[in-house]
Amino acid sequence: MTISATPTSLADVLDRFQMEEVHDGAVLARYVEAHPQFALQLIDLSRLLATPEADDQEPLSALHKSRIDAAWIVHKAAGPELPKGSNPLDAFVGERAKALAAMLGVPRQVVTCLRERKVDPARTPRPILRTLSDALAIPEAHVIAAMRQPPLLARRSYKADGKPSAAAQVSFEQVLIDANVSDADRARLLADGD
Repeated sequence: MTISATPTSLADVLDRFQMEEVHDGAVLARYVEAHPQFALQLIDLSRLLATPEADDQEPLSALHKSRIDAAWIVHKAAGPELPKGSNPLDAFVGERAKALAAMLGVPRQVVTCLRERKVDPARTPRPILRTLSDALAIPEAHVIAAMRQPPLLARRSYKADGKPSAAAQVSFEQVLIDANVSDADRARLLADGD
């Protein structure tokens, strides 16, 4: 195939080079001489064409499968990372907090405890986590990750002898007890639906 010395586009030159029967050094040199402005692109394409295609049709070995499984378990255990400074639970304010409290049948102070991350997700029933997930329209894993963030310090102003510190997280049941939720409602909310 002959190469014209007239200016053409990069795509045309690369297409013509790719259609050559042989992509050896002599053909590459001919194209680079005729189109020096595309020398780097022609060299890259010649390397790509010279690279043999890998045959990935072989099944994975038991060792490779176990390594993939182990990496997947570690990945899933790590849970999702939330962007620094963001917490989806912060959305439970105003009407949204009131609606969640009504949906759960609890006083708003329970929702406030959830928003302020005072509730330990490991000691929260799955149906409650699912309800929070549905209310926020995010995966349950994100709700759990949000609840695991350190509890917020109270944003109240009052005289104290020392600097305020974050309290340890408590169980969902303890939050219900502190909010004076009736025994029947507590039993309903703590029932594990799984």
